[in-house]
Amino acid sequence: MTHKYRIFTLAAASLMAAALFAQTPQEQNAAPGGRGGQGGRGGQGGGGGRQGGRRGGFTQFTRPLASQDVLARGKGLYETNCASCHAADLRGSNTGVSLLRSLPSLSDQHGELIGAEIGKHTQRITLNETDTVAVAEYIHSILATTGGQGSPPGRNPVGLQLNILVGDAKAGETYFGKACVSCHSVTGDLKGLATKYPEPRSLQNAWVSGAGSNNPFGGRGAGGAGNPVTVTMPDGKKFEGKLVRKDDFLVVLTLADGTRKAIARDGDVPKVEVKDPNEAHKKMILALDDPENKNLHDVTAYLATLK
Repeated sequence: MTHKYRIFTLAAASLMAAALFAQTPQEQNAAPGGRGGQGGRGGQGGGGGRQGGRRGGFTQFTRPLASQDVLARGKGLYETNCASCHAADLRGSNTGVSLLRSLPSLSDQHGELIGAEIGKHTQRITLNETDTVAVAEYIHSILATTGGQGSPPGRNPVGLQLNILVGDAKAGETYFGKACVSCHSVTGDLKGLATKYPEPRSLQNAWVSGAGSNNPFGGRGAGGAGNPVTVTMPDGKKFEGKLVRKDDFLVVLTLADGTRKAIARDGDVPKVEVKDPNEAHKKMILALDDPENKNLHDVTAYLATLK
């Protein structure tokens, strides 16, 4: 009886193995607990909602890619904070491991593992959660282009464009009409803006940061030379002009008649107030904030049409 049972068991096992090998790779990957299934090495199987990627297999081929604007942001953050050690192509260097073979990079889903590695980085890197996720998603996008057998990125292109013009230009025009026209004009200071900043990332950085003396959105920021300043003396007398220099011991300003006046300082005496020409712009930028940055992207898309 035992002998017959053993023969039946071996026969059943052979039939199961034959059935498994008769399946297509997609059917094998779809099997519960298989390499492409929920419990397997591939993480979430079947390719999810990912466009252009291979079905089944390892996590880097089944993770859905982030939107193009997130990838563009992550690329900039990676190049600024990570590329000096891990190389621009993620291959690593003498001071940083290869992220192409890093277990946190390969296993991460939405920045939880890569974020933990950034948090304990030897040379401190300060990124908020949104920026950390953007960096992780950019790393994912590079890993998604790797080929089989450890071949380098680029063997399996997935159509990345890193385009941040993802907003609705019409909606951006409407928002601009409510929030910006009190200070700016598309036929005045912003005429031909998109020609001045043809690269969309530069355009968005320009109008969001307001940096640069030639930037129609810009100024030099609070405390900078050339900004309006008011100096109030202990007796209440005030001097107003353009700031030349300010430190802990001296404030120098140019008065309305063109003459310079230097006044010694002792701590906070006299009182020095420097007006930030970007104050209204900064408040407007804060008002743009929303979970998906929709208004920001819409305004960028609209400004890109001002050629």
